[in-house]
Amino acid sequence: MRGRDIDYDRPTLIGCGRCDVRWTALTAAHCPTCHETFVGSEGFDAHRDDGHCVPPVDAGLCADGGYWRRDDERAPGRLLTLPRQITTDPVVRPA
Repeated sequence: MRGRDIDYDRPTLIGCGRCDVRWTALTAAHCPTCHETFVGSEGFDAHRDDGHCVPPVDAGLCADGGYWRRDDERAPGRLLTLPRQITTDPVVRPA
């Protein structure tokens, strides 16, 4: 299809359904409990202790562009925060 290849060059915006954070790095790890986002799985694992979240600073991680990373890692970009649109209008669904 003409022009269709352009669509595949766009980054995929990934997000959590329970918070407003969005990212494009496929290697990022987002915690569904505390909603912190890590450069990779090793930082994510470092912030978990016996099934509970530890503050990333206490786990020896550094903040970088919204991500938490270890000293030997580099943030893959910045996180986006897209607030959800909440409406107070009633939703009318057809019967």
